[in-house]
Amino acid sequence: MPKEGQKDNIEKKDLASLDSILDIVRDKKKLMWLNFKSGFVRGFAGVFGAVIAILIIGLMVTYLGGIPIIGEFINQIGEAVKTTK
Repeated sequence: MPKEGQKDNIEKKDLASLDSILDIVRDKKKLMWLNFKSGFVRGFAGVFGAVIAILIIGLMVTYLGGIPIIGEFINQIGEAVKTTK
């Protein structure tokens, strides 16, 4: 159980963090900038994660010999392109 001094210190920290949150909510420019930064980072992280996932899946398919049905389809497309030239 926290002592009296510790309890006061914890309450002061909570009030300080609440004050900073209220400052951001009240100031529209700060709120817009915070939302812009967080949206940018989330979007960048999502794209980066998707690139990594596609890269891993592509490498797995390459090492496992490809996917037969899709490989045949792509070969047919390649042959069709060659014959039309």
